[in-house]
Amino acid sequence: MSRSKSSVAAVVLLALVGLKPMAGQDPPPPPPEFHISVTPSVVTVKQGDVASVTVRVICNSSSLAAAADCSERPQFGFYVSQFPSGVRADTAPGRVGPNTIAISASSFASVGSFPIQVTVTGGNTAQVQTFVLTVRPGAAAPSSTVVREPVVVQQPGPILHWEHHVMVAKTEEEFDRMANQLGQDGWELVNVIARQTELVGFFKRPKR
Repeated sequence: MSRSKSSVAAVVLLALVGLKPMAGQDPPPPPPEFHISVTPSVVTVKQGDVASVTVRVICNSSSLAAAADCSERPQFGFYVSQFPSGVRADTAPGRVGPNTIAISASSFASVGSFPIQVTVTGGNTAQVQTFVLTVRPGAAAPSSTVVREPVVVQQPGPILHWEHHVMVAKTEEEFDRMANQLGQDGWELVNVIARQTELVGFFKRPKR
């Protein structure tokens, strides 16, 4: 073999070696299926009142495979955490697009501003966003003339513990039918949220 041919072979060999991945190098992670946004960034609720926050699921358009998996996914898991005492969220499985989460503050909820974490999961993707929840004191009871009544001592009644149920219906007729069935079993309708193609009802009843 001539010297020129040997030089060409050496260059080709070095090029092939350069194309091989380094030993022990992990392949890049797959792109996320989706991203999320939370609006508004600051939510204000009074003690004894209800507010809402919108979590939008946006498919990752920069990857065809990720966007396809996201579009075909029937639902996503929604989790809200780090609430102060006396505040809770009513969550249900969500879909691509805007999803409304109701936030309820009891009359004794802690007052102040708190960072709240929203986590959405689907497939191998988990996305986290935060917003600020501001809890303000409830409206003061109107003042009135104090009338002294005879003190009547009553035995304390039993403390009620509640259980909660979330119902999703596609139409108003289906919602009424399902709500009537739950009412026969002691469930009481607390709140209704209308989403793009469905109605979400929140029910409660004394814990059995």
